Amino acid sequence: MRKLLIKLLALFSVARGYNLAMLALAQYMASLFIFSNGKNHLEILFDKNLNFIILASLLSVAAGYIINNFYDLEKDAIQRPLRNYIERFISQGFKLNTYLFLNALALLAALMVSWRVMIFFGFYQFLVWFYSHKVNRIVLINNLYSVMLTVFPFFALFLYYENYSPIIFFHAAFLFLLLLCMDIVKDLTTSTADVIYNYRTLPVVYGEKKTKQVLLPLMFITAALSVFMWDNSATGYMRYFFLFTSILLVLMMIPVWTGRSKTAFKIIYLIFKLLIGFGIFNMIFIDLNPLDLQNII
Repeated sequence: MRKLLIKLLALFSVARGYNLAMLALAQYMASLFIFSNGKNHLEILFDKNLNFIILASLLSVAAGYIINNFYDLEKDAIQRPLRNYIERFISQGFKLNTYLFLNALALLAALMVSWRVMIFFGFYQFLVWFYSHKVNRIVLINNLYSVMLTVFPFFALFLYYENYSPIIFFHAAFLFLLLLCMDIVKDLTTSTADVIYNYRTLPVVYGEKKTKQVLLPLMFITAALSVFMWDNSATGYMRYFFLFTSILLVLMMIPVWTGRSKTAFKIIYLIFKLLIGFGIFNMIFIDLNPLDLQNII
């Protein structure tokens, strides 16, 4: 029983269970308050097609985390020794079989919606594999590609609801930039392991200083976009989240520039993660689909 629990914990770690839970929450929140364009909330939550799309997203992303762990096992032994120790309780062969099984389940869930949705997720699964196999060692492209993969499940919702409101594109741009900044900060925390295993990240190829010279303008642009979102009435009470984000990003530029230790960059990375989590919960305050009694019941 103890071994089984350890293996389940290892699988939860490999598949990044916490990240999957946040993705599910983000997709449902986005469906309710951004994409659905005023539909009844219960109708959205019990929409069979939406639930299958989100299930296909979660299974595909979980499979992606597993195949990425499959390729990065040795690197993680340096960067995350405790987590790596736990994850070694499941074999590489088991990971590969689970990866294939989850992808197959995802395609089956997508097929329950339509064959077009199945093709969409099949293409997404190929992109995830290609990232783990090739792209994650190509400087800067790996950052852009990784962020694109993170945003891709929300593109499925965009296509499903066919809501082309301009504010949605600004939300997407904001999320993309914020994730890109966070991904570059993560590279600053993992540069030692990246050097050893020949991962061509920005800090490895160009050094810490030039990486910061790329990161700081991106943070400033994200802060500027946050100000625009704050000034846009379509964001409702979530506008205060964007105001908070713009101020925080400007303040964070100081420790980003002056930071030298891995610990400092890990703290900055954690702040980015918390900010994204905070943003997910703040979607409830968007005015695109007001949270009124009529929509709830």
